[in-house]
Amino acid sequence: MPINLYSNINIPMKIAIFASGSGTNFEKIYERQKQLEKQSEINFANVNLVFSNNPDAEVLKKAESYGIKTISLSSKKFFELLGESPNNESHRKTYDAAVISLIEQYLKPDLIVLAGYRRKLSELFINKYKNKIINLYPGDITKNYLVTGKQAFVQAVENNEDSLRCTCYIENEPTKRFGTAIAQSKKISLKNHSKNKTADIGKKIREEGEWQLFPFVVHDLIANGRVKIDEKNIVYVDGKKMNEKGFLL
Repeated sequence: MPINLYSNINIPMKIAIFASGSGTNFEKIYERQKQLEKQSEINFANVNLVFSNNPDAEVLKKAESYGIKTISLSSKKFFELLGESPNNESHRKTYDAAVISLIEQYLKPDLIVLAGYRRKLSELFINKYKNKIINLYPGDITKNYLVTGKQAFVQAVENNEDSLRCTCYIENEPTKRFGTAIAQSKKISLKNHSKNKTADIGKKIREEGEWQLFPFVVHDLIANGRVKIDEKNIVYVDGKKMNEKGFLL
């Protein structure tokens, strides 16, 4: 039987943002929150905490300027002190256990949003917050030509795609690159864009894809109790069974 990703819709959903860089997606999610607050809406997500594995990340400064609680634990120093590889699953669990201990001193999140978080999560973390972690990819995760280490739009252009969609998905597959798709953005045209002009197309994908999709999924879908998932990791939106792409904007 499908279960809600969030069901207590009469109370704003508590979220923790995980980010490692500038925090542009965090800003868009927070801006949508403030819009809904002004409209006296109650079905929205409240950013209660921002965590970073990089103590110098710009996202922490932005969050602090908004009065949001911030926490950081340097993954670089953590693994240097251990004298171990950060890419070992066992060591990754050790770091993630420390992160969980830190954030749960302040918050038991209803949802964790990976908004540019540059650390692979361990199986321990994913199991701890089962179906409560979402991520975003600036491309269509259902395409079978995707490889790591190359930008999504470059791969799309190389495979003769004339557009792409960004994908918001649940981190629920520890052994796979992507989890279950919740929703995809509107199509973003790649016509007249060269794979060598990364700055231009990257800006377009952020503005037309990421910054539209992420706030919508967090506030308008999940926080409103519109998203469910079953034991086979099939997503339902508004009671309707989704295909592998999820809900299409």
